[in-house]
Amino acid sequence: MSAQAPASYSSGIPPIVFVSRNPVLASEPHSDGAIPGFGPRFRTIAVGGKLMLRTFKGSLRTLIDSSLLYDVADPSVSWDGKVIVFSGVVHPDSSWRIYRAKIDGSDFTQLTFTDRDLDLSQFGAAAPAFAKYDDFDPCWLPDSRIVFASTRHPSMSSIDQILTSNLYVMNQDGSELHRITSERNGAEEPTIDPLTGRIVFARWWVNLDRPSNLTKDGLTRDDRWALTDDFANIWHAMSVNPDGNLLKLYAGFPRTRFGTQTYKPAVMSDGRLLSTFSPQTSLTPSSGGAGVRWFKQGADFEHYAVGVNSHDSLKQRPHAAPPYATDPVQLAENSILFSYSVDGHEFGIYTSTLGRKNIQKVVDLPGTLELEPQLVRSQLIPPILEDEYPPIHSELPPTEDPQTYYINDAFRFDCMNIFTNGAVDEPMPDAPRIAAGAKIRFFLNFQRQNPRSPDPSILIKTSEVFDRGGVHEPGLPADVPLFEQVIDSGGKVLQTSSGRFAHVAGMNYERIGGGTKCAGCHAGHSMLAVPVNASIAEWFNAATSARVTASSTFINKEGKIFPPQRVVDRQARTGGDSVIWLANEGAGASLLLKWDIPIELREITIYGISPDPNKGISIQVQDSKILLYYESNEVGSIQSTGRIRREGTRVSFPIARIDSARIVITRTSGTAYHRRLAGLAEVETIARIY
Repeated sequence: MSAQAPASYSSGIPPIVFVSRNPVLASEPHSDGAIPGFGPRFRTIAVGGKLMLRTFKGSLRTLIDSSLLYDVADPSVSWDGKVIVFSGVVHPDSSWRIYRAKIDGSDFTQLTFTDRDLDLSQFGAAAPAFAKYDDFDPCWLPDSRIVFASTRHPSMSSIDQILTSNLYVMNQDGSELHRITSERNGAEEPTIDPLTGRIVFARWWVNLDRPSNLTKDGLTRDDRWALTDDFANIWHAMSVNPDGNLLKLYAGFPRTRFGTQTYKPAVMSDGRLLSTFSPQTSLTPSSGGAGVRWFKQGADFEHYAVGVNSHDSLKQRPHAAPPYATDPVQLAENSILFSYSVDGHEFGIYTSTLGRKNIQKVVDLPGTLELEPQLVRSQLIPPILEDEYPPIHSELPPTEDPQTYYINDAFRFDCMNIFTNGAVDEPMPDAPRIAAGAKIRFFLNFQRQNPRSPDPSILIKTSEVFDRGGVHEPGLPADVPLFEQVIDSGGKVLQTSSGRFAHVAGMNYERIGGGTKCAGCHAGHSMLAVPVNASIAEWFNAATSARVTASSTFINKEGKIFPPQRVVDRQARTGGDSVIWLANEGAGASLLLKWDIPIELREITIYGISPDPNKGISIQVQDSKILLYYESNEVGSIQSTGRIRREGTRVSFPIARIDSARIVITRTSGTAYHRRLAGLAEVETIARIY
């Protein structure tokens, strides 16, 4: 079914600035569905365009045309609504630079120039690739400085050898320009979180080095030796202070790669993230279409808004059918302004509610693409964050010489407990299973002399994981891309209960003199609140490390199995009957959780099954008992837990050393699939490693 053209929007929205650009020529490689300014291949393509203003009454005015610039992109309006910064290019073959103009187009001023002074000889054969660089994606900071993306820092991405973008900050007159990020693959599309004043941006997260138990350093790029085919290859939304400190994942659904993919982020007044999704999560060689969704800040389930919907079926297709949507900005509490294409070719500016209702056209000119709308109005200035860390010392990365690895000094790596999990029903992956004698490997990966493929990663240090999960390494290279891998005492890469590996599938960095403070070792762990001290951090939900067996397991008429391992998947009230255990019996059914190494237990929370009338599920565990064991000897028990609530029934113990725990269901009511069965949704065990 073809999409219907939306109705026109007559009036009632503030003035907006936007760019009106020509389509990408069909002769360009991978041009099918390409959007100028979207993704690493087309972010700085010069197609010809102009900067325009739509007034409150709906009339249009050209602010910047070909008499000043051949093409324009990325407008950002100052907090007082009076000045625009944007990127532009004077000729199809020249570099993109940052410009400024008043809202009426006057006082046109160039802010960045081709003035980088670097000796590129350390890159050998790769040096010519870094001769030209672009500045783009400017955005006003709360203190009236400007943050923007640039390829000034000489580096190429791991995929397709595209120049790496990083974030830079400068004064509004272009002075004191300096880099604040050290990404290996890409950092662009900055915007501001209005609640905190932090920068939220899109990061290209990929690591071609996958975990292996067959190589000396635990890495491989060979499918035959790799433990997984996952190397991330996504753009996701990160947040960072204006001095580059405290890098964190901002929002998304980190249980899946599709769930965290974000480009062109925009933060709403209440902290919700407007996210542009694309089927090609790396946006290369093309985007494959685009759609808008939103997330609450932190780990959240996605909420579809408009355009391409991120259904799992898209994983099998490189392109999605239109309509497409991109460039979202907040218009009101639950409505957005965005660029929209019914046919996948011509884009205009549209508005709709977040509930996908009442899509209306604001402006759509024939033959051109109207993109990147920004409201022109006075806005409340977000909190101003003062710089605490100095500018990055060297604009060049290290060389092969180990003496240069610390060219930007060092930082302290502190993970309070690598085994920390998110809360039950918090949509992020599990931490690795607990292990004694674990170690963590730190790898560097930065641009060297290979112009055609990524340089190999360098194992720089192996450190002990403390007995209760902490990692405290005081001397790692600052402001250079790194990643980590956790191994057991025998050198094997640690796994989670779901089969993932304790190997970071992308690169991170830390500022000079800073300290990485986090908890957990899994996608999304930087979203978790960091415990205030090590004594608190050592307690965590250890259930995901348990191996679970049951007295019986139910299989329904369609052959669907309800296995016991589901009770430690950290899902209780999400996922319906796909996350529950059902026994093939009623009262007397039991579960046994067994850990590979001893733990000290202080609390168990048991979650009942949520009713589902459509599937005849109304099971209620009225009572159960808990038996604790160490080396096959009973060391504690609770003879009656009382009714197991679906929101969780918590049972506390005197701290006990155990290696297994049995839960016996003693009394039930209700049915599942029209049978009187017993079952549970989840078991959470708060413990520390013994």
